Amino acid sequence: MSLFNHKRMTGQTSETKAHLLLGAGILVKDYNPATDTYETARTSQKILGATSGGSTFTATKNGHYLSIDGVPENTAGNWILDNWTSTLQTTVQEITAENLKMSLAAAKLDTSDSTAGKDYTVIAPKAVLEDEDYIDSLSYIGRISGSEKPIIITIFHAFNTADLSLNPKDGEEGSLALTLTAHYSLDDPDTPPFKIYYPKISEE
Repeated sequence: MSLFNHKRMTGQTSETKAHLLLGAGILVKDYNPATDTYETARTSQKILGATSGGSTFTATKNGHYLSIDGVPENTAGNWILDNWTSTLQTTVQEITAENLKMSLAAAKLDTSDSTAGKDYTVIAPKAVLEDEDYIDSLSYIGRISGSEKPIIITIFHAFNTADLSLNPKDGEEGSLALTLTAHYSLDDPDTPPFKIYYPKISEE
């Protein structure tokens, strides 16, 4: 019988159910896959906060074709990869001073501002983005159905490249929409600024 005479075709196999990405996951600063756990991330206050609508990781290849006479532009082997752009996008529900500072990127927390009194922390914008304003590493941590270990997607040297926008409404909670963009290291410009840690699947 011809393959295409089957009533149904599917890509599902006996292994499919072990490879499912489950749930929205969490975002964690400075997560070490070798030593950290969900519990240590929570107790060390590394978690970015409660999110809404999940997260989106994007890795974009930036490049160009060689311009050579006599061959089509899209000839295999003639595309040059210039660099990668990678982002983690999410919406944070927790409006904390630290999250407001992160949303602004070029900002500082000031607890000694004389205009604020003792009851406020001032989030003050800066005129320049400094090295300490970058997040060293930010990881999406999610669940793969066939493993007790999480899948981890980490971006490096990130800051929020989206605008700070707050739109409080009756009957809704305010939130911060973030686009956290990774950046190459000046000390290692050949290494793309993201990694994906895929867990080994349990064999049962």
